[in-house]
Amino acid sequence: MKLHFLGVIGGGNRGKHLARLASKTGRAKIVAVAEPDETQMKLFQREFGLSSDNCYQDYKHLLDSNLRFDGILVTTPPFCHAEITCACLEKGIPVFLEKPMASNLEDARKIVDTVKKTGTFLQTGFNCRYAPFFEKIKEIVSSGQLGKILSIEWKEIITPFHWSTYCRYPSYNKRSVIGSWLLEKCCHDLDLINWLVESPCIRVASFGNRSYFKRRSDTPEYCTDGCPIEKECIFSAFKFYPELKENVKTSLPKYKTRCVFNSDSDLVDHQSVILEYENGVTVCFSLIPLGQNNTRQVYICGTEATLKGDWIFNKIRLYPHHTNEEVICDPELSYEEEHGGADPKIISAFLDSLDNPLNRPKTTEKEGWEAMVVGCGIDLALREHRVVDLKLLSGIRS
Repeated sequence: MKLHFLGVIGGGNRGKHLARLASKTGRAKIVAVAEPDETQMKLFQREFGLSSDNCYQDYKHLLDSNLRFDGILVTTPPFCHAEITCACLEKGIPVFLEKPMASNLEDARKIVDTVKKTGTFLQTGFNCRYAPFFEKIKEIVSSGQLGKILSIEWKEIITPFHWSTYCRYPSYNKRSVIGSWLLEKCCHDLDLINWLVESPCIRVASFGNRSYFKRRSDTPEYCTDGCPIEKECIFSAFKFYPELKENVKTSLPKYKTRCVFNSDSDLVDHQSVILEYENGVTVCFSLIPLGQNNTRQVYICGTEATLKGDWIFNKIRLYPHHTNEEVICDPELSYEEEHGGADPKIISAFLDSLDNPLNRPKTTEKEGWEAMVVGCGIDLALREHRVVDLKLLSGIRS
């Protein structure tokens, strides 16, 4: 068994989580981290037993070190993906790039071009392809049990707490950082739909706005500033972080108590999309806030059968048209805290690729680019109130 030496650029929660999973396999050793936030960097250093000499605030210093890197995990905000990833690729270091590939199409194109120029391997972090739930749906679709797919209805539903993080967290709540709300939150869904349909998406339309989470004059900037509606507000930080009830001056980061209405986020708070694929399949996709559970719901209509699925309940049902009887197709239960069992598998796939370049993962720069084209097209359609031709938007597809 090969032992791979990995660096991590972006030592926040996601970087630590993926590094933890890589270490847990026994096939990887974390040897360095680059993280501009000193507090986060020290937490990372302590957990992985790194010397201070191998902890950097600037990723350039990590890449200029004399350390051996078999691979780099890039888990920074999307707006700096292109610069960092291209620098790694130019040095011939394989990259695991957290989704989305970039915050805009121009940066994504730079990454794709650098992969082609250098021949260095890149894996895009679309972990949902490795979740047993979606692997099972792909297996059913590929088996032909549905016949020809005609249409898909797809929903991503998030809870008030999950939504509040996108209002409050500075690494998520601005277009300038993540590109667009749907690109950041739903690029998984776009990739999964592309995977199932197996055809290029050619046209998109989209509708949505920020109609509820608007600035209010009757609430303060922070939940801890004596908010008059705190007790009935479903977004109250006191409900999400019980430690605040014990001590308002707790060490919880201040941004976690920001009022969701006064966060100055410029993201839409709900959005719906219509997609048309080259093979004739049409898709209706909706991003829905304020649901009871964080889940994805899938309804696929085929010429031979219909499939219905709900991720949070690990429930997949097939209804053949000739019998209309319910067929239970539930996958083996996995753990939601690791994205439905996907995270350990996608990290193992990266290590497999480092073992042998012929071990190609499910998502490379090609799949990352295709999701970017669709996601950026959706954002353009929303902002300009028109149907967007993706062939014109992306030029020659990769």
